Amino acid sequence: MLERERMREREAEPIQYDTFTQEGLRKFKSHKEILAELPHIIKFEEFPWTQGVSCTHKHLDRRDSRAPVDEWIVPFHTLQAHHEWLKPGHYMGTHRHMLEAIFYIQEGGGYEIHDGVRWDWEAGDVLCVPTYCIHTHFGDPVVGARFFAVTQRLYEFMGCGDREQLEVHPNYRELSQEEKVLMGADEELQRIMAERMAHPTLGREPTNTYEEYMAKLSEEVMWRQGCTHVVKGKDRPWEETQMGRLKYLVHPKIPTGLLTYEAWLQELPPGGHSGKHRHMAEELHLVLEGKGYDVHDGVQWDWDQFDLVHIPKNTVHQHFNADPYKPALTYHVQSRLFDFIGHGGVEHLEDAPGYKRAA
Repeated sequence: MLERERMREREAEPIQYDTFTQEGLRKFKSHKEILAELPHIIKFEEFPWTQGVSCTHKHLDRRDSRAPVDEWIVPFHTLQAHHEWLKPGHYMGTHRHMLEAIFYIQEGGGYEIHDGVRWDWEAGDVLCVPTYCIHTHFGDPVVGARFFAVTQRLYEFMGCGDREQLEVHPNYRELSQEEKVLMGADEELQRIMAERMAHPTLGREPTNTYEEYMAKLSEEVMWRQGCTHVVKGKDRPWEETQMGRLKYLVHPKIPTGLLTYEAWLQELPPGGHSGKHRHMAEELHLVLEGKGYDVHDGVQWDWDQFDLVHIPKNTVHQHFNADPYKPALTYHVQSRLFDFIGHGGVEHLEDAPGYKRAA
């Protein structure tokens, strides 16, 4: 009897009709229209070199991940990129962050100190900075170095956008007291990460699901301590593929200190073009040599040396070399985060000219 009375009371309660779904759809459509109007190319010469606390850099798409869509300059959600320049004999300000970072060495040479370990690199190499690694770049004493760096924006959404500036670049101005406090080391975070990195192994095979998670932590620690932090570009082979001539630098089958990126070089023959495909993962590519254009969903985007091309999610795209005499060379980075949420893979639509399928 009491239960029936309670049921009648609940049925008598007024029902409020929310508009959350409609508002969400309206917002999504509005964002889609805004993004559709944004360019896919960032021109190298349109952004200045600036001196930061870590190094001299040229930010190509620097913004807060949570900034309103109408403040974006490219239709891109996951990746952001910048150039870094080290004069001969100079070094960057030591720092660390919870996000992974991937660097392509465009010119020069030098070495890294990562958590006290030295890693040497040269032009054509890929430098891998694992999560929460204390790192410093040192430029060659004669020629210095230039890098192209890519990081993931989504760390901010996960609450892992922390950055600790442990040392200021020697060319930077004197910091104010407030800046010193803001960029000082986070002692609590340091303590937690030090304990995590020193976490002991289980010492035996896990006997239950919870122990499997305990073992996972130890596996992550050992991976960070033993993984490769530099991929030597000269040691990686070129492959003739349906998409064209590619050299994979970072890939799940290539052991590196990175989990959230893939990277490769593509060479386009004089007057030639790549295959055509699309994938859900966002991709960007830096033009290292040559001039040409991309076609994204039927729209042409012209590029020159050092321009940065953005390929939004699920976009049909193809690369074209406009020079009939010289090859073009591009460096590509793609986010692997899409793979982890069930949106990996490639939908291949057209082979590159001259590709011969295996019998």
